[in-house]
Amino acid sequence: MIFRKESLAAAPAAYAGLSEYFRDIRSFFEVLSVRFAIPEYGVRLRPIAGNELFSNANSYLLADDSSYPFYLWLPTWLGRFYIDPDRVPEGCSLDECPTADARLIAFVWPWLGFNDAYVQDAGEPECWFGVADPGPEDPDERVRTTAESLFNYFRVERTRDSEADGWTTGGFAGRDIGCNLTGRWHLRRVPMSSLTSYYEVERNVIRPLGEKFSELAATPAPAGGLGAPRLLPPRAAGDA
Repeated sequence: MIFRKESLAAAPAAYAGLSEYFRDIRSFFEVLSVRFAIPEYGVRLRPIAGNELFSNANSYLLADDSSYPFYLWLPTWLGRFYIDPDRVPEGCSLDECPTADARLIAFVWPWLGFNDAYVQDAGEPECWFGVADPGPEDPDERVRTTAESLFNYFRVERTRDSEADGWTTGGFAGRDIGCNLTGRWHLRRVPMSSLTSYYEVERNVIRPLGEKFSELAATPAPAGGLGAPRLLPPRAAGDA
């Protein structure tokens, strides 16, 4: 057997449907970029990694060394990370900003809702979003590297420890899985079916994420602790 007749028959419609899904993902992130650039909820946020999205499908290889115990080619997870550009030292790009200077990293992760090794199936596509105060062991680690650890080593079902006001909070699993983060994360999950209009995206993602980021930014990190922010000189309004 080479090609299965049933897969060949289903492929065109399946491809067309998935293409439309990824088209919506692109539109969603474009809306977020525009809205996060406006400090309506106390902070403005800019994405790291430029236009690149983080993904759990790394490349089109026949085989790889993925830690997922099943065949994975198309991404079921996509993600983007955001920081406050006013915390980036002068002359430093967003990606190269030390995590201790950025301190907080916001994240938005659309998920198809199934076929994950570490999360129970959700039954429908979801959007995960939140804010992390990651505290890498090396405070000078660039924020792009810290974001990669967040995306690769997030274990909600192993490390969550509290829930309040719609937010789940927890820590990081640590060195046993190769993660060097010592801080905390705050997560909210919403079904993608609740994000079908600009109003719903604003109400269900943009506003709660902006307010949570502002709330955490106003709370000082433990003095001298891992990931504690450095004191930065004032930035001129509008500086990136």
